Amino acid sequence: MTALPQQVAFPLALGDRTVAPHVACELSRVVGDEPGCVDQTARMLDDEHLLGTALMPDPLPAARAVREAVGPLGLDDDARRVLLVASVAVVDRTDVLLAASGTDIDTLMAGPAGRHLHLVGGRFRFHHPRIRSVVHEDADLATRTAAHVALAHVHRKADEPLVAMWHTALSTLAGDPLLADGLVELAEQHLARGDVHRAHEVAREAASHGTGRVRTRAFAVAGRAALWAGHVHDAVTHLRRATQPSTDPSAAGALDAARPLGIALALLEGRPDAVLPDDAEGPDRLAIAAARRTLRLLDGAPADAAAILSEVAELAPARQAGRWFDGPDEAMTPLAEAHLRVAQSYLALRLGDITGAATVLDDAVERLPVALAFGGLGIALARRLDLVRDGHLSRATTALEASAPGQVSPVVRAATLGDRAQTAVFAGRWVEAATLLGLAAERGGDDLRRLWLPTPDPVELLVLAGQDRAARRSHDRLRLRVLPSAGPEPGVHTSAVAGAPVTGNGTVPSSLPGGAGISGGPVRRRRLDLARAELALADASGVNRARERAVEASLRVGSTFERGLTELVAARAYARLGLPGDAAAHLLGAHELFQESGATAWEHLAEQALRAPAPGSAQRATGEAADARPADLTARRDPAPADIPGEAGPGGAQEQLCGQWDGLLTERELDVARLVVQGRTNRQVAASLYVSVRTVEVHLGRVFRKLGVRSRTELAVLALRG
Repeated sequence: MTALPQQVAFPLALGDRTVAPHVACELSRVVGDEPGCVDQTARMLDDEHLLGTALMPDPLPAARAVREAVGPLGLDDDARRVLLVASVAVVDRTDVLLAASGTDIDTLMAGPAGRHLHLVGGRFRFHHPRIRSVVHEDADLATRTAAHVALAHVHRKADEPLVAMWHTALSTLAGDPLLADGLVELAEQHLARGDVHRAHEVAREAASHGTGRVRTRAFAVAGRAALWAGHVHDAVTHLRRATQPSTDPSAAGALDAARPLGIALALLEGRPDAVLPDDAEGPDRLAIAAARRTLRLLDGAPADAAAILSEVAELAPARQAGRWFDGPDEAMTPLAEAHLRVAQSYLALRLGDITGAATVLDDAVERLPVALAFGGLGIALARRLDLVRDGHLSRATTALEASAPGQVSPVVRAATLGDRAQTAVFAGRWVEAATLLGLAAERGGDDLRRLWLPTPDPVELLVLAGQDRAARRSHDRLRLRVLPSAGPEPGVHTSAVAGAPVTGNGTVPSSLPGGAGISGGPVRRRRLDLARAELALADASGVNRARERAVEASLRVGSTFERGLTELVAARAYARLGLPGDAAAHLLGAHELFQESGATAWEHLAEQALRAPAPGSAQRATGEAADARPADLTARRDPAPADIPGEAGPGGAQEQLCGQWDGLLTERELDVARLVVQGRTNRQVAASLYVSVRTVEVHLGRVFRKLGVRSRTELAVLALRG
């Protein structure tokens, strides 16, 4: 994950209190990007508000720093009345504002209130939302009540009874049971449109007016709205009040809230199957069904998973805070969209598109309750994406993990050990990495491998650590697990979907988020693991055949990252066997594939891999690599041919790699191809050959056509495979 946008410049933790990333972004939007404004406002809120598990006050309290940022408003009584009406209005039509405040457009524009409002197209908004907070907080109760009375009158005259009823309810100092039933219906309308924040707000107001069955029904609607907003603590509170036994006979027959309460509690327990399609309606049902089917198809049929997600691409995203009845008639709720975006990010990661996976997840983390999706799967994805790209966790990911309102699933907890193992790999601590991966496998089992998180191979780590006997034992165990599932490689459908028992709601029972994949385990994952293990253990007589099998298994997987990891394993295997030319060739392929996938930290690791002493030297006994320091992972360097053994001179690896093209390419095309395979840019190639960049581009285009490749990466892979 990348860091949050520049506007979120304040700490995501206040002492021992955590601020969820999506709450941080919302606070920054409302009170401004000055750290003091957000910091002071956050300190005025409860822990549940900061974690995103409770609905924040609207408007937010005006902290001292917010008032200083707003500065003197310079308002007279008329202007103050106009701005107060604007602050409590739930529609943004200018005609409503003028009628309720008793002014006209010319007076408004010429007066001090006009300096703080933006009017265009018959609508109004504050120049900055924090002005609304200051104006609302400065008004006393009587003045606010008068504003609501005026707005109720205007909307009633405009034949808008629902909005009028809302303002009437807020202008009533004592509860009015006659309003409660209508408010509940209004809340249900908001909920049906996906406007969960407004539904939550209106239903709470209905509960304050209602009695008996109406009050119980209001709490049930408020709880459902809070649930789908991700406000799970509010949801539990409201739904428990809706389900508790009542001595009031009129409360009998109220809306059943037991199922939503069960979902909220399951989310707090970290259950991956907490939310099912049958629990949702409209766009939410489609989004959750697509997300869960995507996760079930990732091992055997990722292409089908991509097709499923494309079918829901047009669903309206969750609404941000705004006016009533704005936007589409239906939209996803935040909780449903969080599940969908996590599935989309996961699919991109499964295909080896690290950059695409992070882009989707970054956006989701800034807007949605990602920590609640699939038992914390979004947290596991965020952690691994950070490590694969940057080599360390970002502030946003740390805050996301800390803001999880309850537990995460066991497989997500096991994945944390894999994160630590990956950090150890970057530092060259092979023994530590292998030990942590072993513990992760014990705790996560097949479900952990089914997650397809970018992970080093445990057998190779044991080889690098000098523990050959342990490596062979691990290989033998893996081979025994793969043999029962040997047979035809699963295709697009096969048992990846149909082979596992399906429950009545269309899910496959498993502790893995989204259900199980192939019955008996993740077949493609295991086969790739086994092929890489055999490559890491191969001797000189069998290494080429082992490399071919590993490449074939990688191609079946269809992941750019996994293909790059196979090339890195091959590079290390050839280096261990004293074949630096072959090692350099595979290292170049790994570097290009990691670069293409966006796995920057692994790209740097590939650059460093052959600089460290080969396994068997003094470093091998301690399990430490000589030159793979954590600091090296954070600074990007252009690959230099002299850095890689066997590349310089006429006998280097590139001469060996490109020699098979002598009959296909001209001498100048061979020169260009050789330098491009080494990782040089067109400008660097031009400088080396003393020609123009345009000449290099022309020669490279001819090379691509003659060799039947479409990219520099394919050219590098073709060279090393030759």
